Amino acid sequence: MGDEPFYELAYKFRRILVPVSPMSPARLRELLNVAVDFGERYGAEITFLYVAATEGDASEELRKTVEDFVGRRGVRYHFKTRKMGEGETVASEIVKELSENTYDMVILLSRGYYGASALLYNSTSIAVALAANTSVLILR
Repeated sequence: MGDEPFYELAYKFRRILVPVSPMSPARLRELLNVAVDFGERYGAEITFLYVAATEGDASEELRKTVEDFVGRRGVRYHFKTRKMGEGETVASEIVKELSENTYDMVILLSRGYYGASALLYNSTSIAVALAANTSVLILR
């Protein structure tokens, strides 16, 4: 065991939730790269979550994009779609998903707001970070 690599992260972050939404291809690729890296390096199982405002929202196109990117990398993953409930927000639906299932971490992409502006513009990543029952990684 002396020279063998030991990765505590491999045991700590086994199930990871990654919320996705329609965004620029470069930003989506950045998010997918980080998620897939956890899967490849540490054997994490990744669940991609899309919160749809309405039925038939862009989920199929997004699912195909994720499957094309992640499928060829050999990572265990799932793609889930949740329809946003009345009076709910994307952040509250993500927090519901976290509380209804067991995840070790959630990886979020920030739009770049921080501090008071994040609160003013209803930042999803900040709202999830404050309410999540698990570790949160926010990518800027």
